[in-house]
Amino acid sequence: MSGIKKQTYLEGAAILVVANLLVKVIGALFKIPLASILGEEGFAIFNTAYVMYATMFVVATAGLPVAVSKMVSESVARHNIAETRRILRAALTLLFLIGLAGSLTLFFGAETFAWMVNAPQEVTEAELERISMSRYAIMAISPAIFLVAIVSAFRGYFQGFSNMIPTAMSEVAEALGKLLIGLLLAYLLIPFGVAYASTGAVIGVTAGTLFACIILIVTYLKNKNRMERAIVQDNTSRSRTTRHIFLALLTIAVPITIGAAVSSLTNIIDMLMIRNRLRTIIVTPEIANTLINYYGVENIADYIEIGAQMLSQPADVLYGSYSGFAVSLFNLPPTIVTSLSMSVVPAVAGAYALKNRKQSRLLAESTIRITTLFSLPCAVGLSVLASPILIAVFNNARSQYMLSVLAYAVIFVCLVSVTTAILQATGHVMIPVFNMLVGGIVKIVTNYILIAIPSVNIGGAPFSTLLCYFAIALLNLFFVIKILHPKLTIKGFLVKPAICAAIMGFLVYWIYQLAAKAMDLPALSLALQFLPAEAPVTPVSGSMRLMVILALGLAIAIGALTYLLLLFVTRTITRTDIEMLPKGQKIAFLLERMHLLPPQRSKKIPKSTN
Repeated sequence: MSGIKKQTYLEGAAILVVANLLVKVIGALFKIPLASILGEEGFAIFNTAYVMYATMFVVATAGLPVAVSKMVSESVARHNIAETRRILRAALTLLFLIGLAGSLTLFFGAETFAWMVNAPQEVTEAELERISMSRYAIMAISPAIFLVAIVSAFRGYFQGFSNMIPTAMSEVAEALGKLLIGLLLAYLLIPFGVAYASTGAVIGVTAGTLFACIILIVTYLKNKNRMERAIVQDNTSRSRTTRHIFLALLTIAVPITIGAAVSSLTNIIDMLMIRNRLRTIIVTPEIANTLINYYGVENIADYIEIGAQMLSQPADVLYGSYSGFAVSLFNLPPTIVTSLSMSVVPAVAGAYALKNRKQSRLLAESTIRITTLFSLPCAVGLSVLASPILIAVFNNARSQYMLSVLAYAVIFVCLVSVTTAILQATGHVMIPVFNMLVGGIVKIVTNYILIAIPSVNIGGAPFSTLLCYFAIALLNLFFVIKILHPKLTIKGFLVKPAICAAIMGFLVYWIYQLAAKAMDLPALSLALQFLPAEAPVTPVSGSMRLMVILALGLAIAIGALTYLLLLFVTRTITRTDIEMLPKGQKIAFLLERMHLLPPQRSKKIPKSTN
């Protein structure tokens, strides 16, 4: 199989980026019709199960795959193939046990978790039925924990060989499984109610992880000998015993897992706090009007009473609008940056193991610069064009104001992802743990304060997320600079990219406004309103949605091209950046011919001393 080979750092990242883009397209094909099938209330049930799964998943698998990738890359750098085999066996043993424990905990604790999340104020028959269905959704997703644990072991092993193709293949298979099984079951079960349809969609997640597991096991069995033969064996290098490998894996994995557990626990608390703090809001005429006219809450008299606290159903509608629509779009850019994070761990770990500090520093510089250049325009574009993007993707723009704020957190989430990977690769695994703890505290405090304010309500959630990741990113960058000393100047790293992104944002705003006026579409508004009085512009007719997509596509295309040109004009992108890409020399030559890069200076040949 010719594709199973070692790639360079950015080639591996490029493979994962392409896979992630494909996964996102498949994910859109899943989420967009699922949003129409489930609605806000159904998404609340789906996300309840998914957040519980994500928490157990992180606790079960966050640290060991990174540890496997790091240790395998170090063994490969030392040409010790025998040790890589022992590392995989040890990782599979640990992850088998941890994954099994996680699945059993989630399955048998489903009812407890469902009660924790929903915490109804009044135990009515309707509430009991909703909690019961939330329990079934959690039980349906529980086997995915065990399957993903096995998947993670193999992904870490392949990534340690700087081979990202199996990871990419398994990610695509996982997304296809979720699409084919989850969407089909949701569609077939919707006649029985949104709770049944939500459970069907959750089963698709479990099916996807099964497909990914099969792909990785088959790929490993077929290619393990070929991969190992590609590395020249150093017979003088002694392999660590299985006991020492277990201890080394745990030494690296436990702090990473604790950090991920802190992050996941914060997300659980975040979910519980958002829903519970929403229920503490005293309903005013303005809130009632927003819930009726903007969010379309039905049977209003059963759920809303002026002067009383908000009940579960309208609180779930607000939370579902935020978590199902705004958060779904917010998560798109960071998942692409995860490709860089996966590639940077074995690359930096290998260089660090050989005490090549210069190479480690250059890799850190490159990763952080690329992350910043990518995340800034994503954040600005997602914020400015929040309404048409939501219409184009979901035909539901009710979360536009939340997304306008949440979009700027993209910058800091992306930076947190890559800086955490860099710190872990250099062995400083506890630093991100403390930084995430600080960010979690920031998020909890700001959530508690902001969401209970009636005029802010659900709008407090994106603000708290933004402040949380800003704090973590700042702390991570401080320690990366302190440890590796990357040359990140304020002008090159922040000021010039920010100016380019700001000009792009101004341009896409006016391009869309002009196109909207010409096509008689709703105009953009940059004002934040968390108690909107008027009904939203969605859902729109099919013809109007098509025109929104055309206007949006025009604005994004011109904005992206402008941003790219501005990066070259301001010399924000350098020849070194281009040459680090796959086929970088050829790309640099082409850009030089187009006068986008300055001519390469010829190196002076030193005179002979003879």
